[in-house]
Amino acid sequence: MKNLNNIALCVDLTDMDNLLLSYIKKLDDAFDFKSLTVLHLIELEELPDNIQSLLPNLGKSIIQMIESEIQEKVDSVFDSNSNIKIHIHSGGNVEDFANYIDSQKFDLLLMGKKSSHFGAGILSGRLARLTSCDTLFLPEIAVPTFDNISLALDFSSYSEKLLQIGTNLSKKVNGELHPIHVIKIGMQYFPYIKNYQKISEELEKEALKSYKKLQKQYGLSSPLTIIKDNEQHISRLIYNNAVLTSANLILVGNKGKKDEGDLLIGSVAEQLIAYDKNLPVWIVK
Repeated sequence: MKNLNNIALCVDLTDMDNLLLSYIKKLDDAFDFKSLTVLHLIELEELPDNIQSLLPNLGKSIIQMIESEIQEKVDSVFDSNSNIKIHIHSGGNVEDFANYIDSQKFDLLLMGKKSSHFGAGILSGRLARLTSCDTLFLPEIAVPTFDNISLALDFSSYSEKLLQIGTNLSKKVNGELHPIHVIKIGMQYFPYIKNYQKISEELEKEALKSYKKLQKQYGLSSPLTIIKDNEQHISRLIYNNAVLTSANLILVGNKGKKDEGDLLIGSVAEQLIAYDKNLPVWIVK
């Protein structure tokens, strides 16, 4: 698997930045990242005239003032010897910001996700769709512990990447993996499908067979939890199971078997990072 060496963290100059820095510090203690870059996007294309007029009197540019504020937050969590850079991106163009992120070839991008109201986290959601690196979303109530890690497997091309990251992470942080697979046929078609139960059983056997191969390959001892269709979206079934098992983190592939090739992000990942979900989600790309 690729090493987690170069990490990026998006901050928004709110109290949530402290949570994000504490969380990344816990991961850094386990992985010993080579570098961490703290990113901030100035979302305004131009500062209002009344603010522009004050800047000469303050003796600093807006970028310098933001850098100073971020540096203070970083210093409160990390020691002075840490290899941490700060990048302030101006202009307000999210696509340009995403291009910059991709140009740096980060292995993982961390972003906060405010769950207080619908519409929150629009910027982070857009970055998840536009960037090519793995993305870790942290809700406001996230705790930097990794005792239980929920691993959402659909046996698509992402499953091996998920297992590589999951097994590596669980070893580094002494966490326990909980692999889960959802069998979804479509309950609404039950009256029209002959041998519905038989089809469901065959799909379960197929899933267990696929998992057994991966289990042997990665030396997994954890059994596979299989959840069958109950008319809820796959993301809701995964999330409910993660809550039931007291998971601290959900690992999921960027796209599933049924997602179209031109989608920037799959429907399951999209729903798991929605504003009403309160668990950290790591999207593997």
